[in-house]
Amino acid sequence: MFHRIIRTLELYDGLRLPVRVAGVELLLVHDDGRTWLIQRRCPHGEFPLERATVHRGVLRCPGHGLEFSLDSGRCPNQSYHLRRYRIDYEGPWLGVWVADGD
Repeated sequence: MFHRIIRTLELYDGLRLPVRVAGVELLLVHDDGRTWLIQRRCPHGEFPLERATVHRGVLRCPGHGLEFSLDSGRCPNQSYHLRRYRIDYEGPWLGVWVADGD
């Protein structure tokens, strides 16, 4: 099932949009013309990432300052990994596909 998150015309640099899809807390991040869909909380300390900063595709957690590549999800100095989700488009909508029962 396709879950709509936002219309593509509503995207803007600096957007941090927390959403819940099929019971999972996600965060839509749009910065420097690129968009990512990731887990909402830091895998290290559970800090909400909507207050994170992003620079050149690297997200910095507001809690302990850990940095994660938004392209790979990796934290270069630690073993933590940020879960990423595939973004899909349906007409003017950006969203994510979730199988029934997930």
